[in-house]
Amino acid sequence: MDELKIKKDFTDIYTQDSPYEYLKEMDRLEYSIPDSTKPLYNSIIEQLEDTLSLPINVLDLGSSYGINSSLMKFNLTMSKLNDFFLNGSEPTKKETKQFYKKCDSNDNMNFYQIDISKEALKFSEEMNLCERGMNVDLESEKLDLLESLPKMDVVIATGCIGYIGYKAILNLLKVIKNRQSNSIESETEYAPPIFAFSVLRMFDMEDIKEVFEIYGYSIVKSDIKPIRQRNFADAKEKAQTVSLLREMKINTEEYEDDGKLYADFYIAKSKN
Repeated sequence: MDELKIKKDFTDIYTQDSPYEYLKEMDRLEYSIPDSTKPLYNSIIEQLEDTLSLPINVLDLGSSYGINSSLMKFNLTMSKLNDFFLNGSEPTKKETKQFYKKCDSNDNMNFYQIDISKEALKFSEEMNLCERGMNVDLESEKLDLLESLPKMDVVIATGCIGYIGYKAILNLLKVIKNRQSNSIESETEYAPPIFAFSVLRMFDMEDIKEVFEIYGYSIVKSDIKPIRQRNFADAKEKAQTVSLLREMKINTEEYEDDGKLYADFYIAKSKN
């Protein structure tokens, strides 16, 4: 059974000029995982602030409309985003810029974003949710573009692992390895970035774990309970997801059986 065919395809709402339609659909499905991963990501960043020069550079994979940076850099919640964007008619760009300007910005972190939606990245850049957005396919394109970025301290992903697989992680780790061996940066101590990401429980992580280990990373699944992501989009998505998980010998009784998708949280750190 193909996991990607099971998961509801939201491509049409990722390619709008504004996150209005995206947030409206996610609100309908009670999408809440960014609220749950926010303190986990922030905890890692706070630890790095004690040892690294500021700001901490964060690379957000599958960033969409900059939801993670909205929550982390501007200290928002999904509820506050929905209150602004969905309270009546779709807000204008001017109104949206004013909304973010009124928020307290955390200057201790800078976001760089990768996504397949040009429109989502453009919105994020225009609203200063990121320093730079990159419209690249991590699985198939040459990643020369990433070579021009400053050194990344943390790489996060909320929900895109599965859409992107081990080839994307492999390509990214190759870039990081090249940066590590760069003659200029090798003169100083180079700390490879920490990876932190949530993965729906129906996605097999074995190939990704193997790639991390090949590149000198230790990867562990957090011992926290599975995190609720959103409601199933329909009965078909639920039935197929639960069926697949049971085939994988994963107990769904306390989780997916209640009508919601759940994700595990992983952290990968360099052994060097």
